[in-house]
Amino acid sequence: MNTKYSLHVVHPAFELLKRSAKVLHFIAAAAILLNAWHEWQLHNESLVVCITQAILGVDILLLIFFTGNLLLESPKLNLIFRFIETLVLFGISISLFFNGHIGLGLLHLVAAFGYFILLHREARVLKNEDVEIKATGIVIPNLVKDVEISWADIKTIIPKYHSVIIETLKNKRIEFDLRRNLKIDELQQINDFCSKHLING
Repeated sequence: MNTKYSLHVVHPAFELLKRSAKVLHFIAAAAILLNAWHEWQLHNESLVVCITQAILGVDILLLIFFTGNLLLESPKLNLIFRFIETLVLFGISISLFFNGHIGLGLLHLVAAFGYFILLHREARVLKNEDVEIKATGIVIPNLVKDVEISWADIKTIIPKYHSVIIETLKNKRIEFDLRRNLKIDELQQINDFCSKHLING
């Protein structure tokens, strides 16, 4: 018998982050384009810098409006653009500080930090969307840090063909839909494994 089972699930928080990708890219593109215009109009910044920022902003907008669901279907591409946006927003904040715009510089620095955290979270989504059922307990994926619930804290676990339901002794109910329906033999194996380790069953 296996010592661990991994169920690829549809995690609501992860799905919300994926669906927010276009909005977050649009905000970054708008900030980059506005800064390019601001630098050119008020500080006569290098034409090359302004045009480069403008091209990058337009590229992001093209990605949003003309590629359909590419960002959802190619999460690695999403990560690449998020990384670029983080670096550009950080660079803009430094430029604003040098030009004496401390308030705007801080705002862009906070935005860069926020996008860096988003990058980290999106990288976690890319690596792990599995509920793991193992001998020590059940590991639930999370945006910040995966949470392990020991068998001693689990009241019931009900694996189904298309979902898994976990209830804790604190009456917390956790339910995830599966991305792939389980086969009959897989379901039986998981049921047997859970029955063997469930202390409060």
